[in-house]
Amino acid sequence: MTTTGDARAEGLTGPWWWARWRSAVLDGTLALVSAVECGVEGVPFARDAGIPVAAGVVFGVLAGSTLLLRRMWPIAVVLVSVAISPAQMGVLLTVVGLYTLAASELPRRIIAALAGMSLVGTLVVTFVRAQQDMTRGEVSNLGDWFVPFISITASLGVTAPPLLLGLYVGARRRLMESLRERADSLERELQLLAERAEERAEWARNEERTRIAREMHDVVAHRVSLMVVHAAALQAVARKDPEKAVRNAALVGDMGRQALTELREMLGVLRSGDGGVGRREGASVPLAAV
Repeated sequence: MTTTGDARAEGLTGPWWWARWRSAVLDGTLALVSAVECGVEGVPFARDAGIPVAAGVVFGVLAGSTLLLRRMWPIAVVLVSVAISPAQMGVLLTVVGLYTLAASELPRRIIAALAGMSLVGTLVVTFVRAQQDMTRGEVSNLGDWFVPFISITASLGVTAPPLLLGLYVGARRRLMESLRERADSLERELQLLAERAEERAEWARNEERTRIAREMHDVVAHRVSLMVVHAAALQAVARKDPEKAVRNAALVGDMGRQALTELREMLGVLRSGDGGVGRREGASVPLAAV
C-alpha cells in the first residue's frame, strides 16, 4: 500500500488518486519542474543523438511528467528515471522517485532491487560522462582516481539520501499508524471494561434491592401475622374486658401503621429500578396503592 492508500484508509479524499488537495498540488508542481528540467536537458540529448530538437524536448517533457504518478505507481517512476539515465536527464525525477519508492509499503527486496538499478545506472552514466570530458580535455587530468571517485560520489549522492530519507519516513509512518491502532484498541478495551463494570454495578444494585425487599417482606408478613393474632384476641376479650380490648385495638393499630410504613419503604425499594429511589424515599404511598 502506498501513502495514498494509507490516507484513503483514514477517510481523506482528494482528486483522482490523491488523498489531499495539498498532495495533488505538490505532485503537480514537482512534475512541472521535472518536465521543464527534462525538456531543457532534452536539447543536448537530441543533438548528441542526431534527432530533431523538438523530439528531444517532447521526450524529456513526457519523461519528467511521469513524476505526477509517483504516489500511485512509484515503481514506474523509478523505472522511467533509470531508463532515461543514459540521456543524462531527470535528476529530480530520480531523487523524488527513489524517496517515494522507499517511503511506500512495497516489499524491501523490490525497493533494494530498484535502488540498485538506479545506483548502477547513475554510476555508469557518470563514469562514461567523466571519461568523455577528460578525453576531450574539458576537465583537467587529475589522475586515474578522479573518474571512479567522481562517479561513485555522484551516484551515491543522487541515490543514497532520498533512499534513506524515504526509509525513515516510511518507518516513522508505520510506527505512528501502529501507535494509533494500539491507542484505538486500548480505548475500545477501556470502553468495554467500563460497560462491564456498569453492568456489574447494576446487577449488584438489583441484587441488593431484591435482598432488601425480601427482608422487608418477611418483616411486614410477621407484623401482619401479629395483627391477625391480636385481632382474634381482641374479638375474644371485647365483651369480658373492654379496657384490655381497647389496649389490644391500639396495639393492632400501631402494628398496622408500622406494617404500612414498612410496606411503603419496601415499595420504594422495588420501584427504585425505574429511578424512583430519589422521588419515593420517605414519600407517602396511598393505601390504595398497597
